[in-house]
Amino acid sequence: MSGQDAGISPEERRRKELGNISRLVVKDLEGILRAMQKAVDQISSGRAAEEIDDSGYQLYLARKDSQDISSRIEAVLYALDHQEFYRLLETAADKSGLCLEEETRLEVALPEAEFEENMITGGFEKYKGLAVEHHNQCLEELMVAVCYRLRERGFAVACVPEEDVLFYLPVARG
Repeated sequence: MSGQDAGISPEERRRKELGNISRLVVKDLEGILRAMQKAVDQISSGRAAEEIDDSGYQLYLARKDSQDISSRIEAVLYALDHQEFYRLLETAADKSGLCLEEETRLEVALPEAEFEENMITGGFEKYKGLAVEHHNQCLEELMVAVCYRLRERGFAVACVPEEDVLFYLPVARG
């Protein structure tokens, strides 16, 4: 612990740590973010969709009317595989000395007993089984920190579980 960290609470230290890690993640995403910003700037300046430089990334254009190819382009999107995004998070966390795997907790939800009229003990007639989940509060907080950092730069992020992480940058109306 450095001398400057001696007087801070554990929560503040954790917030600072997540901020530093999220900064590393955004730095790793910088190529994608720059390509998206460049595409938005080109669209805003009136360049045709076919002429937009995607800088080697597969960028998607969201149109006002998805069925009409001549409709106004509303945003530029990029889809990153969720496993690749998690790898970026884990790599940045490892560089900072935080092992996300150690933060994972197994949570088990048991069915609740059902008490009916004139029953002394509960029953499990509508038993649907156990729910077992891996839960990582640290990973969730890190994802929120990354999303907040991107939101400061005008990006929106949506996570589709087990599929993609979508980065969205709206085109300024001119």
